[in-house]
Amino acid sequence: MTGKYSIKSPLILSIIFALLISGCASKRFMNKALELENAGLVTEAADLYLRSLQANDDNIDSKLGLKRTGQMVIDRKSDEFQSFYRSNQYKEAVYTFLDINNFRSQASRYGINLGVPQSTFSRYNEAKEIYLDKQYNKGIDALNAENFTNAFSLLDEVLKIDPNFRDASQHWVTARYEPVYRDGINLLRSGKNRTAYYAFDEILRSQGTYRNASSLRNEAREKALMKIGILPFNGLDLSKREIAQELRTYLTSDISRQNSPFFEIVESPILSQTDITEAIIRGVLTKNQDKILELPSDIDAILSGKINEYASLTTPLQKTRRKAWLRETTTITKEDGTKEKVTEYHKVYYYEYLRTSVFKMSISYSLRSMTNNTVILSDVIHKNLEDRVLFAEFDGNYENLIPGTWYSATRDSDRDKIYDDRNSVNELHSLFENHQKITSSRELRERGLAEISGQIAHHLVSYNPER
Repeated sequence: MTGKYSIKSPLILSIIFALLISGCASKRFMNKALELENAGLVTEAADLYLRSLQANDDNIDSKLGLKRTGQMVIDRKSDEFQSFYRSNQYKEAVYTFLDINNFRSQASRYGINLGVPQSTFSRYNEAKEIYLDKQYNKGIDALNAENFTNAFSLLDEVLKIDPNFRDASQHWVTARYEPVYRDGINLLRSGKNRTAYYAFDEILRSQGTYRNASSLRNEAREKALMKIGILPFNGLDLSKREIAQELRTYLTSDISRQNSPFFEIVESPILSQTDITEAIIRGVLTKNQDKILELPSDIDAILSGKINEYASLTTPLQKTRRKAWLRETTTITKEDGTKEKVTEYHKVYYYEYLRTSVFKMSISYSLRSMTNNTVILSDVIHKNLEDRVLFAEFDGNYENLIPGTWYSATRDSDRDKIYDDRNSVNELHSLFENHQKITSSRELRERGLAEISGQIAHHLVSYNPER
């Protein structure tokens, strides 16, 4: 077959299997529906005809069955509606009509049009107006009494039946969000500024505007905002200056990228100095340092740390000569004319190459308050990343190489070993198929710093003083 798919294609086979399954399911539902229909259980039969069509919408017998039983269901429901309407049971009348409409909509998806008397539509509109007017007025009364939960329930029901009923949608907004708005104000007064922010933010994200929620959200954010200065992490020696500054750059970027409304990075020349020692940091925080080291006055906290261990390197490519055997199979013709395969093993060398890249870092960090020098949060992070390449090369066809060892290239020895089993051979051959490109120490360092700074940034933005 020259087409895009063959009959053995997994895609075609899966489609065929799905069609068989759906076809069988459709037939099962249809047969059961027919039994129920013959037993007089019309409503149950109509539901199964629908399920049959959901499994296979081309089932003609199920369409005919749904047409028969579906119309009977609609007629019965219409009679129920008329009975509720005449007895002024308007709620029951409304929901019975909604059931009728829902069933007709399901049937129409399969091309089945089920008829409803025109009088039912006009009487439904009348019943709906009476019932929704009653629920609407109850909702307004509950709203005036500040029973927001009940008001929301009543107005929500009104809008689900008729989304354009009078001004119910406006009152629904009040019933839904006024409690949230008031909670936000109380949270703001009690100093829970972050929680208050999210309360007002919920309202604004949904509604766009609501009373003065926007200005209150801004007030909550300003009160919750923590402005942070980030110092380069210092180490035991000057060789760590570059990595300290690099980590600070990652941290500044990662914290900003978190888009937290409660943290803001403050930049200042002193904050980028890589020779700031732990003693100077303590002095700055306790305000015992000279004016020249004075930090910007709007900083609320300092993020600083110490690089306890650091290593980043890629080793030179290590080349090692290894011994193996080269298998050679030839066919010889014996004296009697028959042919025989003969295998010989020759002593050879191949070369094995090893190289390793390493990134290792251990840091301790803390966020300290500029107000009282207390530690807001702290942690220790250990990060070890490594990449290693181990491969082999042979001046010939490596597929004929057999692992083993030998003690002299010119003479045989009882100590010579040949491991011509599948596992040993596969293990050796895999060396020649391994990738040879190693991840550089610079790439590992960039990945390691990104992971460390991401972990610190996540720890920072997860901090919530209100918990």
